[in-house]
Amino acid sequence: MTKNITSLKAKNISAGYGEQIIIRNINLDIYESSITTIIGPNGCGKSTFLKSISGIINPVEGNIEIYGNDVTNLSTFELSKIGLGYVPQSENIFPSLSVEDNLKMGGYILNSIQYKKNLDKVLDMFPDLKSKLQDSSSNLSGGQRQMLALSRALMLDPKIIMLDEPTAGLSPIIVDEVLENIISLKNSDLSVLLVEQNAKKALQVSDFGVVFSFGKKVIEDLADKILKDKEISKLYLGG
Repeated sequence: MTKNITSLKAKNISAGYGEQIIIRNINLDIYESSITTIIGPNGCGKSTFLKSISGIINPVEGNIEIYGNDVTNLSTFELSKIGLGYVPQSENIFPSLSVEDNLKMGGYILNSIQYKKNLDKVLDMFPDLKSKLQDSSSNLSGGQRQMLALSRALMLDPKIIMLDEPTAGLSPIIVDEVLENIISLKNSDLSVLLVEQNAKKALQVSDFGVVFSFGKKVIEDLADKILKDKEISKLYLGG
């Protein structure tokens, strides 16, 4: 695949919690209209990396750029206003609210005209939610909850979206459905950065693959090449 314009650049990122450094010296470029998947064993720093970019934690070293602008240490709110969306693995919807109220929360800084425009765009992308706008989010299936979480993040019309384990705990059929939804994000010209334990399936829908191990980036290549590499498959993809 030809690499498009760099939308997100992480340079020498080290981050952790308190005095415990989890990831060290991570360099990674994310490109327009592409899907990049980060894989690796549990505890290797994949989610920490996303949190350090999204403003949930601040990196102790390094810089983050969005379209060439330094956004290091900006808050999650500030980052959302300049085009970065983030869907955490858990607590990514408000189950006590209706589907529509969740979407309103996602677009709470929009005026009424922009809200309606973005709502229509999101519902065109995820039509299954149209008939459920007044339903309680707690009644949604696992796949529908992920659709809603994605939709909430898309309400501010981001340029880049990061997804942390979007298929965790879902049945194989629903996993395929969620990954199809992720492909539709790329086809809408978004840059997608994905962390996944369903490594093979995620790489199959990705353009680029990255492997983390012990808090460091150890492999970065085209997703197809990673899938075909027997040694990588043995070490990180279950053979």
